[in-house]
Amino acid sequence: MHKCLWASLATAIMVGTVGCDDASDTVNDVLPGEASREARIEQISEAACERYADTEAGCPGYGTTDDHTYATEEDCERDFADRAGELWPATECGSGQINDSRYDVCEERAKAAACSEGFFDAIAALDECSAENVCSDPADK
Repeated sequence: MHKCLWASLATAIMVGTVGCDDASDTVNDVLPGEASREARIEQISEAACERYADTEAGCPGYGTTDDHTYATEEDCERDFADRAGELWPATECGSGQINDSRYDVCEERAKAAACSEGFFDAIAALDECSAENVCSDPADK
């Protein structure tokens, strides 16, 4: 079930992100104190995978059986980082464009989805973590 959930989530991400992604048009304008896109991607993957490993909270934890999506923390972090990179293309979520409070909501949803086998948790995470919700237009700053 868990593997099917993540496959569905990955498919939804891929379908939702088809289009041009010309990162060369992105300006790296991170102000002091702002987290870069890359730092946020690393942060969310670490947070989600830390939660995935929390077996005391009922999360799957790492392993190689059919009940485990990830064998290692590195596998988990790589997968979540890839997904976050797809959800937050550099053209829409360049450095300095990730809204702190919206990111916090997204991170909480990602942690819930990492621990859950629930389809609705995955959909809620996709919605809360979309570029439309998390990234701000530089003109709004």
